[in-house]
Amino acid sequence: MKEYMTQRQISAQKLKALLKDREKNRREYISLLACYFFATSLSGFLWEILIFFLKEGHFRNRGFLYGPWLPVYGTGAVLMYLLLSGLKRRPVKVFIYSVLLGTSLELMIGIILDFFWDLRYWDYSAYPFNFEGYICLASALGIGIAGVLWICLLSGILENLWFHVPAKIRHIVLTALAILFALDCIAALIFPNTGRGITFPE
Repeated sequence: MKEYMTQRQISAQKLKALLKDREKNRREYISLLACYFFATSLSGFLWEILIFFLKEGHFRNRGFLYGPWLPVYGTGAVLMYLLLSGLKRRPVKVFIYSVLLGTSLELMIGIILDFFWDLRYWDYSAYPFNFEGYICLASALGIGIAGVLWICLLSGILENLWFHVPAKIRHIVLTALAILFALDCIAALIFPNTGRGITFPE
C-alpha cells in the first residue's frame, strides 16, 4: 500500500510538472507571437517611411495610428507564421499562400477603413491590375516575396534572438509595448492619423 501511494505521488508530481511545462511553453509561444507582431509592425512602419522619403524627400508618419507601428504588417506576419511556418522548406508554396493571405488581408483592412472611417491609407489606382485601388499585382508579388523571406529565414532568426533575452526583460518589454499600443489605438479611434501623404486623396 505504501509503495502504491508513493507511485501515485510520483505520477501526480510528473503530471503537475508536465502541466507546468505546457503552461510555460504556451506563455513563451504567445510572447513570441507578440514579439513578431511588434517587430514586424515597426519594420513595416520604417519601410513605408523609407519609401515615401525616397519619393518625396519628407518624413510621413504613415498609418491609422500615431506610434511607430503599422499593425497591418504585424497582423499579416503573425497570420503567416501561424498558417505557413510548417512550409519552411517549400518556398514556392509559401510564396503562393503569402500572396493569397496577404492580399486578402490588405483588401479586407482597406475596405474596413474606407467603410467605417471613410479613410484610405493606400491607393493603387494608378497601378496596373488593381482592384478598386485596394490591392494590385505589384503589391501582391511584393507580399509574396516578403512572406518567403519572413517564413523561411527571418522568423527563425528573430525567434533565436528573442529567447536569448531573459524572460523578465521580455515580459517588461511586451507589457510596456502593449500598454502604449492600446493607448495609441484608443487615441486613433477618436482622432485618426490623417493628412497629406498619409491618407488618400489629400
